[in-house]
Amino acid sequence: MPFRAEELRQRFAASIEQGRMGHSYLLTGDRAESLENLALGLAAQVLGGSPQEHPDFHSVRPESKSRHITVEQVRDLERELYLRPFIAPVKVAIIFDAERMCLGGASAANAFLKTLEEPPAHTLILLTSGRPAMLLPTIISRCLRLDLGFEDIDPGMAHEPGWITAWHARQPNSALRAYARAQILQEHWGGIREAAETHLKENPGEIEEDVGKALVEAEFQLGRQESIAQLQRWYWRRSETAAKTTEQERLRAVKALEELQAALAQNCEANLAVEYACLRIEGLV
Repeated sequence: MPFRAEELRQRFAASIEQGRMGHSYLLTGDRAESLENLALGLAAQVLGGSPQEHPDFHSVRPESKSRHITVEQVRDLERELYLRPFIAPVKVAIIFDAERMCLGGASAANAFLKTLEEPPAHTLILLTSGRPAMLLPTIISRCLRLDLGFEDIDPGMAHEPGWITAWHARQPNSALRAYARAQILQEHWGGIREAAETHLKENPGEIEEDVGKALVEAEFQLGRQESIAQLQRWYWRRSETAAKTTEQERLRAVKALEELQAALAQNCEANLAVEYACLRIEGLV
């Protein structure tokens, strides 16, 4: 069940006061900035001050040229966590965008499993993820999950991406609208793959060809998932344009997008799955 950030902070404070704080938490939500602020706020509650300036605070985020969290980063973090705290009662570690431990064969995620299974004494580990479905089930099962709700995300989508603006553009009829939306989504996904390939070419480093291809595919999968989630949020938030649709139409659209996500997860033919989803959104099938 999703909660507001303030509710999560209150629950966390109560756990600290009652001595029931867990060792590992997974914070999930739709905006990386909101999750980062929440994680840093929880860390401040434990450490009693700004985490960034505290000797018992450590963090990991994607920094490599391939934009994934490496085994070396995880090993460095583990070494720090096994040392005793300097000032605070516990050490606090945050892994930002934790799903990126699972890219490139999930070697970093597997390396971190032992720490999650048997965390060092006097430690608190916070993981943030906007795409928890990409995490290994073994990672998720070893954390207490806290979901940040839509209320903490900026409403109205003031900086709406161009492809979503095109998505709800006027069309003469529902059939043409379904066709246009299928084209928009397919072209947007093509751009995601092209951007991932371009980034890898511009930042080759020492990545082997097979690993590079796997990373590009992982980036594409993440981007495709996020684009579907963006559309779902657009319908749920009822922006001025969305408010012109009925509740039944919005629910039908969200369900169709959920079905699209499931079809893609089962490796169904993407173009056909998109076309069918767009027809379902319009109520034509």
